[in-house]
Amino acid sequence: MAVAKMEFINIIGHMDSLEDVAKKIVLSQAIHPVNAMTEISENHFPILRAKDEVDALIDYNYIRQYQSNLDLGEIRKIYDELCAIFDIKKKYKKNVVEEEYVFLDDLKRIEEIYEEVEEEISILNSLENEYREIEELENYMSYIRNVNVNFGDLFNMKFIKFIMGKVSNYNMEKLKNNYENIPAIVLKLDKNQESTKIMIFMPIMVELEVRRVLSSLEFEEFNVNFKFHGSPNEWIKEIKARKKEIEKELVIRKNKLKEIKQEHINFIDVFYSKFLMQIKIEELKSQMGCTNEFFYMSGWIPRFRKKTLSKYLGELESKLIIIYKQDDELREGLEPPTYIFNGFLLRPFESVVKLYGIPSYKELDPTAFVGLSYMFLFGAMFGDVGQGLVLLLLGLLLEKKKRRPNLGGVLARLGISSTLFGFLYGSVFGFEDIIDAVLVRPMASIDKVLIWAVGIGVFLLSVGFLYNLANCFIKKDIENGIFSRNGLAGLIFYWLLLYLVVATVRGVETIVPRSLITVLLILLLVLMLLKEPLSNLIKGIKPLYSESKADYYIEGGFGVLETLLSMLSNTLSFIRVGAFAINHVGLFIAFETLAEMMGNHFESVLMIIFGNIVIIGLEGLIVFIQGLRLEYYELFSKFFSGTGYEYNPIKL
Repeated sequence: MAVAKMEFINIIGHMDSLEDVAKKIVLSQAIHPVNAMTEISENHFPILRAKDEVDALIDYNYIRQYQSNLDLGEIRKIYDELCAIFDIKKKYKKNVVEEEYVFLDDLKRIEEIYEEVEEEISILNSLENEYREIEELENYMSYIRNVNVNFGDLFNMKFIKFIMGKVSNYNMEKLKNNYENIPAIVLKLDKNQESTKIMIFMPIMVELEVRRVLSSLEFEEFNVNFKFHGSPNEWIKEIKARKKEIEKELVIRKNKLKEIKQEHINFIDVFYSKFLMQIKIEELKSQMGCTNEFFYMSGWIPRFRKKTLSKYLGELESKLIIIYKQDDELREGLEPPTYIFNGFLLRPFESVVKLYGIPSYKELDPTAFVGLSYMFLFGAMFGDVGQGLVLLLLGLLLEKKKRRPNLGGVLARLGISSTLFGFLYGSVFGFEDIIDAVLVRPMASIDKVLIWAVGIGVFLLSVGFLYNLANCFIKKDIENGIFSRNGLAGLIFYWLLLYLVVATVRGVETIVPRSLITVLLILLLVLMLLKEPLSNLIKGIKPLYSESKADYYIEGGFGVLETLLSMLSNTLSFIRVGAFAINHVGLFIAFETLAEMMGNHFESVLMIIFGNIVIIGLEGLIVFIQGLRLEYYELFSKFFSGTGYEYNPIKL
């Protein structure tokens, strides 16, 4: 339930070990890389501490950004084509990348396999194209097989151009209607449901004109790329013989591909894992600086993962210069990433926090507060044993079966809270006569439920104030920690104001005179108004105002008014917790009334089931959203900035 302590890591090593070091770092999943050249250009790379490595000091003057020589896009294209040809399903296998291998050697073998396969595929495609073309040619020849003419001579006529092809039946009708306007002879060969095959004889002198007409009719010409001898019938015989030759050759080529697949499939399969690893290695190396001899790397590492990194580096660690920087050694402006970690119960609620923003490094992780308060608020608004168990089952289904750990985990825990409050309210699928209420029945104690809701709001808002105080203490922020409306002055003002309001409403005397409380409230408002000049005065900063005094006090005056309104609205906003608890019961009563109006018992049962589905689906969603609203707008605004960035280690 905290933000992990981070350290800045700098690594210097020889280029000949770069590949192995990068691989071990990726496997360790410990380092969040940053651009080493930025640190070097800012003169913050601790190279001068490498006193035992004189060469590194000399080489330091020739550092450049690392540039990869690998074309990962081309490698991916080659690999994807191999997988498509051999029907290989890509799957990452961790044990493969943990073994020793040389990626460039494996890449060379993949390229050799691809070249061999590409040659076979090229021949195969050529044969298949030839087969399709001569099969189409055979089809055309079948329509004129009884014509006793040397068909090859038709393509060699000096003054007449001969072509074949097809047009749609619709355009064929247009062609018929314009025969007299076309200087060509058109012979119809065959007609099916969609198109008509034709032969056309035209004088070469008017070929261009005829082709323009045919183009307007969307004529599809069949180009005869293979010439045979004799009459159409003899062409058909030669075509059939050639088809048999192609079929035999196709079998040979396909068998050759099967042999290649059997020989290399295991290697191609495991190469995918190595390729994924190489992508991450190149990503890591792109953040490095290098020379001809050395590489320089920077990044962030959680303190507790230093041993993990050392374990993965193994013997390589002794060949590296590794320098860690603590918080107080970091240069100004270098903000660590945030790595939040929580236990099993609260971990899914990290997603709720991240929807709003990432905690900055010097900020308390609000996940524990959000998780516990959100579960409490949801359960209070949607308390029912049966419906809560349904939500629990839906959450477990999403988490385990649908691989939605965040949404499923949150929903399951909200279901548990709803179930517990169901026992407190004595409600099972809306019925309040099955079990006794341990605490209260919302519909029978409306005033009490609403008052309790406001009390819950006061408690949660107070915790929000305390979170802000802790964050400001960590950041040493006097202005927001002491004098702001969300700081100590605001907290005391809030409690005093509540005390005065409650005492007045209940008609009881306050411990201290009301006039003194009023004076204190006014004094606190003045402190909030003067927060900037007072904090600057304490810190010795001049000028005391960052803007003109007139602008500051006009804006501050409206800020004081907003403070009064927001404290009131924030507190009263929690009435919705009690209102939804009451509404939850009322909505079921409506469906229960409809069920009693049904004609028979079966229809009544269906109405009750339908009512519970509507309540779980519709009201459950509304309560879910209202709970988020209370967290984000009423509570987070008190203490959470969400201006950090997430720790994202290089990993597979």
